[in-house]
Amino acid sequence: MDRGKKGWFFHSPAFSLKNRLALTTGAPSGIGKIAAAGALKILGPKKNFQFLLWTGAKEKSFKIPGFQTLVFKTAEGALKSPFNENQILQITNPKGAGGQLEEAAKICLSHKASALITGPVSKQSIKNHRPGTIGQTALLKILSRKKQVFMCFRGALFNVILWTDHIPLKAVFINPKDFKNFLKFSLQARVVLPEKLQKKPLGLLGLNPHAGEGGLIGKEEREILQPVLKSFSSTDIQGPLVPDAAFLKKNWRLYSFFIALYHDQGLIPFKMAHSHKGFVQTLGLPFLRLGVDHGTGENLKIQEVSCQSFLNSIREAIRLIRSA
Repeated sequence: MDRGKKGWFFHSPAFSLKNRLALTTGAPSGIGKIAAAGALKILGPKKNFQFLLWTGAKEKSFKIPGFQTLVFKTAEGALKSPFNENQILQITNPKGAGGQLEEAAKICLSHKASALITGPVSKQSIKNHRPGTIGQTALLKILSRKKQVFMCFRGALFNVILWTDHIPLKAVFINPKDFKNFLKFSLQARVVLPEKLQKKPLGLLGLNPHAGEGGLIGKEEREILQPVLKSFSSTDIQGPLVPDAAFLKKNWRLYSFFIALYHDQGLIPFKMAHSHKGFVQTLGLPFLRLGVDHGTGENLKIQEVSCQSFLNSIREAIRLIRSA
């Protein structure tokens, strides 16, 4: 199956003229429903695209200008509905945020939807749904049975790929062989970016303050990172970069991706710079998944809710599908 120059990387099914996008709204008491509705209102109907929208079991029909919303108790019923760009197929899943995510993911795995766009979900709700699983990415990795699955955060200013995600800082470990494979994977991942960024190098952050200061503040850079980097050209990967200076504004467009070695190393600067206008993309799944870069916001008032991350996630999914 020919998946095209971009489609091959995220292993999506062959895209057709009838693409359904699976949208999950996440935590029942969170801002996902408001953000999804706001995003769809701004976006409006799109040629060759229809939206499957998962909400809580008690949700009333979404009323979004420009669309007719049909409500279904099951995903099977929604999928039997004729394709119509001006309709939103709302699925009232009673199994909570984890249940709607799993159901939507399985539909993508079975090639009945072209992409998954996720709203915010608490880590605890995923753990309650599937004990021992922390976060949406972990659940999607289990469901897809893929070993190389990584989180990347993308925005208008810069992009970040995480070597590790939701693990304690003390558990961060760099195995040279696995890390070398991860860097190869990250170089291939540039294909999902706009063309102007695809030829730029990766910027690898150091693990320690001052990138180890030549071994004075930790030896990981000298003993692990630098030997691994010798296998790559400096035109492909540069580093180890000093973490506290790497995200200066002048450096944002020097790299296709910044490679962060642990969650907060990359996510603190990303979220400060993008103010919840970026989005997450999970790389390595057998389908295209994007989602919001923020939490459930259960304490926010309606007027404080931004739909920008949800909107940008949908727009990028459509761009990737059209260009695959």
